[in-house]
Amino acid sequence: MKALVTGGGGFIGSSLVGPLLENGDAVTCLDISSFDRLTPLAGKPKLRLVQGDVLDGRLIDELVGESDFVFHFAAVVGVDEYLRQPANVLDVNILGTRNVFHACLKHGRPILFASSSEAYGKSEGDLDEAADRRYGNTANTRWCYAVSKAAGETYAVALARQGLKFVAVRYFNVYGPLLDAPGSGRVVSKFVGCIRDKKPLPLVDGGEAVRCLCYIDDAAAATLGLSRRLAAGDEAVTNRAFNVGRREPVSMRDLARMMIDLSGHREGVAERPGRDFFGAGFEEIPYRMPDLEAIKNVLGFEAKVDLATGLAKVLGHWGLLDPAYESGNAATSVRRAIIPFVRPYFEPTPELAGAIQQSLRSGRVTNAGPLAKRFETALAEYLEAPHVALVSSASNGLLLALRALDLGAGAAVLPAFTYISTLSAVVHAGLKPIFCDIDPRRWTMSPAHLDEILSREPDVKAVLPVNVYGVPPDLERIAAAAERVNAVLVYDNAHGFGTETNSRRIAAEPTVEIFGLHATKVFPSVEGGLMVSRDDRLLDEARRLSNHGLASDPLDSTPGFNAKMSDLHAAVGLNTLKTFPQALERRRAYAERLRRVLSEETTARYEVQEIPEGVRPNHQNLAALCRFSPKAGIEETIAAFLAHGVEARRYFWPPLHQLRLYRNRDSLPQTDEACKQLLCLPLHNRMEEETLRRVEEAIRRVGRRFAP
Repeated sequence: MKALVTGGGGFIGSSLVGPLLENGDAVTCLDISSFDRLTPLAGKPKLRLVQGDVLDGRLIDELVGESDFVFHFAAVVGVDEYLRQPANVLDVNILGTRNVFHACLKHGRPILFASSSEAYGKSEGDLDEAADRRYGNTANTRWCYAVSKAAGETYAVALARQGLKFVAVRYFNVYGPLLDAPGSGRVVSKFVGCIRDKKPLPLVDGGEAVRCLCYIDDAAAATLGLSRRLAAGDEAVTNRAFNVGRREPVSMRDLARMMIDLSGHREGVAERPGRDFFGAGFEEIPYRMPDLEAIKNVLGFEAKVDLATGLAKVLGHWGLLDPAYESGNAATSVRRAIIPFVRPYFEPTPELAGAIQQSLRSGRVTNAGPLAKRFETALAEYLEAPHVALVSSASNGLLLALRALDLGAGAAVLPAFTYISTLSAVVHAGLKPIFCDIDPRRWTMSPAHLDEILSREPDVKAVLPVNVYGVPPDLERIAAAAERVNAVLVYDNAHGFGTETNSRRIAAEPTVEIFGLHATKVFPSVEGGLMVSRDDRLLDEARRLSNHGLASDPLDSTPGFNAKMSDLHAAVGLNTLKTFPQALERRRAYAERLRRVLSEETTARYEVQEIPEGVRPNHQNLAALCRFSPKAGIEETIAAFLAHGVEARRYFWPPLHQLRLYRNRDSLPQTDEACKQLLCLPLHNRMEEETLRRVEEAIRRVGRRFAP
């Protein structure tokens, strides 16, 4: 094959030349700048270097006509260039691309051309190839590159109707040793320059922007794979765009920290305002990550080089790698961002932004606004629930339920192994708390201990079982016990949205149950709670109490609370509900995978939570008993996980009966024993393969350290 590579002296273009030559292809490289990156290939008989400009239509026509396949990489790139010479960016990236496209159409040549993640403009989050785009003010030249790449893609689609065969590749932050000269160009190169010159690494606007970096070898492999399929006429890649990258998100602050660790750099970092660093007009994209399902499905491609290894290669090339990492152990030794045990995920879509903007414009942002009503209806449909009521939090939902039931003086039984909000609701409803022990395997309220409590406590008005980490208690036995003493069953199901028992999403036994919609929950609306009951009068009373206790006749009003959900939170919830089924299935898959790893270790190391038959939990949290912790120490166990970059958290801790207010009042041996050993490990609605592997490795290493 005779291949033409425009921009063949550039970073990605030059990376293709060696593999093409090794494949026996003849390669013509066109570039207006130097071919320094191709110096190692100088003199190769099938390599031809042409100094020229893609704006030269005659030259492009000639070179395309002589070739069988075209790789179009010629472009002006880099934030510095967008702001300094926008006209040149537009000319080269639009008019030059037009020349190449028309020559390919004229001569019937297939073309792979380089687009960019910048083509997504200001759009944030997980970006698939069909995602909508938003661009900034046209008076701001910062967006000229993004617009030029989008124009190129649109032009290709238009010419495809006339017969052009193309594939567009949207690269997400490709890096490598030859990206730019140290100190210039893009972020990795700028950091390399600072390390070389012994200067602080600049953190623009706090370094909070998150990107996914892809090592050049992986990007080149994906590019060549797509080119071969296009050259063969494969319809699966023809006239399509593909994201190319690696899903290993990193903030610029954490990127700087990794490069500091790998190099032994001592000058640290320096905060710099973006407009001072890049110049007037700079705008940052806070969070950008590629959806890579398309290229995985078509090519089976997944990037192999992890970020720590790739950065070590870059620093090693420039002689800046700390000798401690020269043995190739960067991936396992360098400090990386801590994986938190809880990490909320939202989908900041244009539709969500539009809904919030419309709500703000209308002024209807609270007091049972239209979005809250829509959200309430949508949740009732999802849960197949007869009656529901939205409130500001699950904590307030519990309190409102107990107050609406008007139980009078008496006691309430609840597990000590729960969050303090369960206790708060009981106390603020005027009830005396009695703590119940837990089942040793399920970690939920023990029906046997409940029976014992009810047999000796004459004034129990309510029983409050709690869903623990997504696993429900034995509600059938608990309900029967409560019924024998005429106590109401109020189910604290804050952890349970998405859990199914015998294919049901709500429980049949309780008088009322309350779900949590807090940011840390499986289904988040930032803040919020949901009350579910078959008694619509109970929910009506809870709504009245949540609105300051106001009655339809003001003279019938009683003291209440302000516990309404705002329309802004409802907008987030409605948006979350759209993709919740997919998020729940991902979370279940992650949990099952990590539970297998825990279970494969010996029982002297870990024991996972028992899941009853007929239950499909939402896996609100991933918990395990660390059997070695009583001897090794729970804090030492937490520190060991942290040393591997994994946060392990005691949750629920402390158990409520150990609060000084109630200490030495109740004997709960199963709760005490569990709390000596139980830790929650990271589990999120979205986890990258690299993250899962790090958690798995930490589980194995910590367990084998303390229980060989």
